[in-house]
Amino acid sequence: MQRRAAAIYIALFLVVGAGAYGFMGVTEEPSVSLAGDAYAAGDTLSVGDRTYTVASVDDGSGELTWRNPAAEFSATLENGTTVSPLTLTWDGQAARWSSTLADGAEISTADGTFQLGVNTSTDPPTATLEPVGNDSETATIAVGDTLNYRGNETTVTTVDAEGVTLTWGEPYLVSVPNATDPDSVSFHQQFDVSTRLVNDPAVYNETVTVDGVKSVVWRANDSTTPLATYLPEPDTASLSEGATLTYEGSTVTVGNITAGTVPLSWSDERTNTISLSEGANVTLNGQSYFAHFPGSSSVQILQHGEDYESYQQQLEEIDYYHERMLGLWGVAILSLLAAILLLGLAYLPVRG
Repeated sequence: MQRRAAAIYIALFLVVGAGAYGFMGVTEEPSVSLAGDAYAAGDTLSVGDRTYTVASVDDGSGELTWRNPAAEFSATLENGTTVSPLTLTWDGQAARWSSTLADGAEISTADGTFQLGVNTSTDPPTATLEPVGNDSETATIAVGDTLNYRGNETTVTTVDAEGVTLTWGEPYLVSVPNATDPDSVSFHQQFDVSTRLVNDPAVYNETVTVDGVKSVVWRANDSTTPLATYLPEPDTASLSEGATLTYEGSTVTVGNITAGTVPLSWSDERTNTISLSEGANVTLNGQSYFAHFPGSSSVQILQHGEDYESYQQQLEEIDYYHERMLGLWGVAILSLLAAILLLGLAYLPVRG
């Protein structure tokens, strides 16, 4: 009788557990479905007078980009510091030199002789240095790379169909007048004495001190000349507030100079990046939107309002579904455990 009753209860628990498990199998999980266009990487959308490009979409995250053709930029030069003529240039600047090497030209560096090969099909364009009569390895250079050329540490500033342009120069000292309200700044060339001596075969590579005066020594007769006499007149320039010059390739304006700083400002195109994530708010051209990713490679950009309310409601439905599934899993597991427990108890030996 004990085992018969246990069998009935075991069957009941198994039916309940199987029913819970079966219900989970036939129930479809809800998902977020919103009306509106879906965008893939490379697509564009407009908000007011601004156009955004979907730069990337990758499984629940992505990026939008937009170009501001007149973004404001600024930089500051500190009084008493030096600045490279590759960074800052102005009309008439003398301590800046460049050389353009044509495609196929041979170039001698500290590592040997190389033949230059320009490749404008790459982005950005590059150039290869193929060894000529030496065991050096082939090298690839692009804009921004440095190269020892004719004893100078040069920077690649252009790679195009014309060839490769190498630029080098000596730094300038930024000097603001010692005044209560300065309105100008001076730039004074600072000589790279070591490089100049190395590149001049007529003098030795090191200076000597003669009667307390630093001097250069001539190879022809070992005579000496004061270094200050040997060096040329340094290049100098004085610019006032409102003057224009070139800073990192952009035309800039000198702002309100102070005793310690020289502010520079300019307008230029800038690409702005906006990150996207599931459900996160984004502001596009002053308007509030949110992102939803209906697939791993697409994104919807929707305005707040009815769409957002619908989105939140569907998220709540998904949460409720998961809660129900957890409950059903609990019922199935507990029913199975109860059936096993009853089965074990039913077969316990009966004491006489």
